[in-house]
Amino acid sequence: MRRTSAVNFLLARRRMCLDKIAAATSDDVQREREREVEFLERLVLDVRAGRLSTFEMTHAKAVAVVITD
Repeated sequence: MRRTSAVNFLLARRRMCLDKIAAATSDDVQREREREVEFLERLVLDVRAGRLSTFEMTHAKAVAVVITD
């Protein structure tokens, strides 16, 4: 996957988490999603900066991404 596509993929996952936080009724679910959003934001920064060439997501649907430039 190209770097731009990887960033877009991560931002879409982040958006989904934010939507789930807005709809959450439990504080535990909300805190868990907030941690996931923080993780995704750091991952986006690392991918954008070129510090990562691969990453793996295991939550929800498992996916491994290899970034090509």
